[in-house]
Amino acid sequence: MQVASQMGRDLFAKYQTVFGFGQKTNIDLPGEAVTAGLVYTADTLNEVELATSSFGQSLNCSMIQMACAYSSIINGGNYYEPHIVKQILDSNGRVVKDISPVLVKKTISESTSEVMRSYLEMTVTSGTAKKLQTEGYEIGGKTGTSQKVSKILSTGETNLYISSFCGVAPMDDPEIAVLIILDEPHGDAYYGGTIAAPVVSSVLTEV
Repeated sequence: MQVASQMGRDLFAKYQTVFGFGQKTNIDLPGEAVTAGLVYTADTLNEVELATSSFGQSLNCSMIQMACAYSSIINGGNYYEPHIVKQILDSNGRVVKDISPVLVKKTISESTSEVMRSYLEMTVTSGTAKKLQTEGYEIGGKTGTSQKVSKILSTGETNLYISSFCGVAPMDDPEIAVLIILDEPHGDAYYGGTIAAPVVSSVLTEV
């Protein structure tokens, strides 16, 4: 909240746009949701909204938006248009079309990306995601634990969370990012680093 306060709402809103939140990613799947109304603008980021947005509550995004933004932080600041399909083949196995990576924009500098990778690795080695440590592999990531406030207000329940972890490996030359979301986990263990990070660890170990 202190960092967001120092940034101010104009700069905070600018970087929401830079990282693609509230915008379509143009992924090659039908029916991508319109999410412009799920984030605050500079005009609506008042003191409380700016504070809560700083730690990921009171706004929302799709998983593909998060994965794209996160990947750009890791890969040197390059925001690519996401694709499910790499190639289209005909019935004889011949390549009809190659889907080449499309660089949409630059989000951060290479030097900032390098610093962020070191922070993400520290999250695993000495931070909130120690459960992700895997012998022989350098893994980084970020935990997420947020309350579902609107549903809490409408139902009166208090233990409604979204727990998440976004992991990347290997940290010296990143090749894969994995985002796991657990919606309304049951029980007292609901922190992203506690229940989502081990799932990412299992996926990355298999990969």
